[in-house]
Amino acid sequence: MPIYSSINTVLTKLKSKLDIREKPNKIKVSVLYACNTSGKTRLSKLFKEQHEEEVLCYNAFMEDFFHWDNENLILKIDKNSWLSRLIREEGLDGQIVDIFKKLMNSKIEPSFNLEEGEITFGNFTGDSESVENIKVSRGEESLFIWSIFYTILRLAIATLREDEAERSTHYFDNIKYVVIDDPVSSMDDTRIITVALELIELINQMVGSANKLKILITTHHCLFYNILHSEKISEWHKQNYILSKTENNEYSLEPQNSDSPFAYHNLIFSEIRKAVAKDSIQKYHFNLFRALLEKTANFLGYTKKWDCLLDEGENKDKLTKLLNLYSHNSLSEIEAKQIQPEDLTIFKDAFKAFIEKFHWSCAENEQN
Repeated sequence: MPIYSSINTVLTKLKSKLDIREKPNKIKVSVLYACNTSGKTRLSKLFKEQHEEEVLCYNAFMEDFFHWDNENLILKIDKNSWLSRLIREEGLDGQIVDIFKKLMNSKIEPSFNLEEGEITFGNFTGDSESVENIKVSRGEESLFIWSIFYTILRLAIATLREDEAERSTHYFDNIKYVVIDDPVSSMDDTRIITVALELIELINQMVGSANKLKILITTHHCLFYNILHSEKISEWHKQNYILSKTENNEYSLEPQNSDSPFAYHNLIFSEIRKAVAKDSIQKYHFNLFRALLEKTANFLGYTKKWDCLLDEGENKDKLTKLLNLYSHNSLSEIEAKQIQPEDLTIFKDAFKAFIEKFHWSCAENEQN
């Protein structure tokens, strides 16, 4: 397995693979899975910094354009940012609303006041329960910000199909790469699937375009990665990777063949086991454990939910609730980083029982 001394060298490798045109008639797409703290967000940031004029980038730093006025329940957007100007100049607000409502599949609807840099949300149920001004959840906010980027990417694809002299905006003239880092943060599984399928459909719209954008998608979410990994599209030249950080603070970038969509399970297992051994369990390890349970249940052909793999006992219901809460991260009470000692004990005991029950042979023979 190739080892890289820094995240910069990983970026150089990924970009060189994107730039090689082995199949010039196909869309070049790289999909990368990495656990939290492995450097994937820094990877997207470096890509943008080093090739600023050529990259259209979505990552956690997009959230810096937004902040909540909690007193008035208004989501403020930096009205002087390129993001706000582009929405205003191209009249994208209506399209953003449509995409958000489609992805949400609910009655929540945003309203823009771009001159003041303000966005409000209402829950318009059509009855006495309607509310004109609400604060949306973290997952809903993430979906809204993704809807903005999705709309801008759709505009970029359409614009680059046009002759340069006829374009309504020249913002995208030099764009060669699209970098997307974890657009599904804090979302539930249903919306993660919806976002993944809509993204696949959008990338398919690049087919036949003279300007061949190259796509890098990174994520720590197993379900999102698995959908993109497993999708077989004849118009795509797709490369799948696992990025991991070694004990020596170096990086491995392991290509994943199209016929091995579950190879990252060993990585997930290793990450959890190291955290248990070092007593450094964080909230995202609950997310990883749930993903491991889900995929194990699927592999073994269980028709029930993943929680049927957990040992029966007084702590099963508590653990199931914890895995759901920490995975979706949708309630304010779990925002604190501190995990209660009794919850850590329940987690450790359940993981140990899982290893013993399903005979994980890699438990004593892990490789970094």
